[in-house]
Amino acid sequence: MRIYKAFIHQLLVLLLSVLLLSCAGNRRLTKDVYLNGFDDGEPFTTITAADSGQMKIYLIRHAKPDVKKKKVCTSAMAQAYVDAYAKAPIIPFDSSLVVFNLPDYTTIYCSNLRRAHVTAQAIFGSDCNLLVDAQFREFETTIVAQQNTLSLPLLMWQTISRAAWVMGLNQADVESYKEARERARQVAIRLALLAEEEQTVVVVAHGMLNRSVSRWLKQNGWRITQKQGHINIGATVLVKE
Repeated sequence: MRIYKAFIHQLLVLLLSVLLLSCAGNRRLTKDVYLNGFDDGEPFTTITAADSGQMKIYLIRHAKPDVKKKKVCTSAMAQAYVDAYAKAPIIPFDSSLVVFNLPDYTTIYCSNLRRAHVTAQAIFGSDCNLLVDAQFREFETTIVAQQNTLSLPLLMWQTISRAAWVMGLNQADVESYKEARERARQVAIRLALLAEEEQTVVVVAHGMLNRSVSRWLKQNGWRITQKQGHINIGATVLVKE
């Protein structure tokens, strides 16, 4: 009973987080804006070098993968969507939404998952100094398997599966929640050390990883000046003097 209550609590927290994140941000990145840009021509994400005496880290989320989703589906169909999402190309976005002003020698760090490194090349150019590393990949989960034909909204399958993974009940063939959090901690330490050398560090990665990394950095003296790293081509920006 205690495990069941903890599971329900975690599920509610995740559902609330999804709701809050869907409403976050000063500017909404709707489908039309994603494809055509804002009417005022202003960018959604601006990437610049750190000021003198300052360190800056950009945690950018990848562009939208080009994959169709069903609103209601079985667990098998939900897993098929997850598999397709991992392999899908990105939907091209209006280039004016992301602008940058960085030295030519700047290294761009990114996840080894397709949607991340293709996004990095779309933003910074195919000849950018790109360092692809699996350490920056997203937290991995699978959809909880059901032997019947139960159909639920896709978001519900994903939320239930993620909650089960957090509780240690759905981690076959993927890293555990504890392992994923430790990886995120190591990423945060790595980025902080890189910032000491390079002043400005840019990472193109994923929503959950970005949140976990930014949380750790904040706990260790970094200040969040923008929090949009959970939105496609949005950035969470952290600075430290």
